[in-house]
Amino acid sequence: MRIGIFGGTFDPVHLGHLILAETCLVECQLDQIRFLPTFCSPHKTNEKTTSAKQRQYMLDFATAGIPEFVVDSREIKKGEVCYSVDTLTELRAEFPDDELFFLIGADSLNDFPTWRDPEKIAELATIAAVNRGQMSEAEIDEMCLQLPDSVRKSVQIIQMPGIEISASMMRDRASKNLSIRFLTPRPVERYITEQKLYQISAE
Repeated sequence: MRIGIFGGTFDPVHLGHLILAETCLVECQLDQIRFLPTFCSPHKTNEKTTSAKQRQYMLDFATAGIPEFVVDSREIKKGEVCYSVDTLTELRAEFPDDELFFLIGADSLNDFPTWRDPEKIAELATIAAVNRGQMSEAEIDEMCLQLPDSVRKSVQIIQMPGIEISASMMRDRASKNLSIRFLTPRPVERYITEQKLYQISAE
């Protein structure tokens, strides 16, 4: 089996995330994509996020009815900062005969050498770096040249349509009571509205 690993804060999950996952499902010929919401991202330790439980609920709503999409809550259950290399090591032990693909945005290649043990990540999984329509081929090539050889050989560049949706934009719109319809699946939109997520409380 070919398994895609898609980690992130998902605060909130939106159509850009789902289109990225679907693009990789097709382009990498994957059988399954496991969404792994972080409890706390090592790159965003100073940022306040929606509770892990609520972010998982939204992912559950967004992926319901799509058999190839699985929400894996292992990092949330640990309740601490988790590193990609450690999670991939666990998954490799659980799926020893399967091929793993680690899904990231192509822009993440710029700081990938600063991640914990990038060479080990490249050993454990093919790195599917997705260009979300924001970068030129030359820019991506330049970033790849800065990677260690062992990492660069593991990188597969995936192209997807440019989707100008981000989690920060979603949070901003929700905080201002602006519509987020068609930016995220309807059940997620309703949950955000009903729970008044991202609203700025008056003090």
